[in-house]
Amino acid sequence: MRLLLWGLALYHGANGLLMVAAPLGWFRAVPGVAETGAANAHFIADVGWGFLAAATALALAARCAPGRGPLLVAALVFLGGHAAMHVLDFFHHVFSAAVLRDILLVLLPGLLPLLPLLKGQDDA
Repeated sequence: MRLLLWGLALYHGANGLLMVAAPLGWFRAVPGVAETGAANAHFIADVGWGFLAAATALALAARCAPGRGPLLVAALVFLGGHAAMHVLDFFHHVFSAAVLRDILLVLLPGLLPLLPLLKGQDDA
């Protein structure tokens, strides 16, 4: 589980760092984002800080095997909420490549921190 948590921390941390450091570059680079409306650099950077906070919690959870549950919950507040919003968006769109993209890039990485929490593996 530690390897999974480290991988998720790196994934979300890199995304957040890019959002904070180059919000308009992130907007242009991520497939499908431009289809959601006009870019707002301040808002993109704000969301990037959420990804960095979640990545920090995941990295700390990877380091601290016993008692990692609260750290996972903290990460899931943002990541799970973000994933849930994308699921709700699915109901407004026909099944398309965008849905598959969101499943792979948003839902899976956003909900994978549930695995160690649900398995009760505070010590692994």
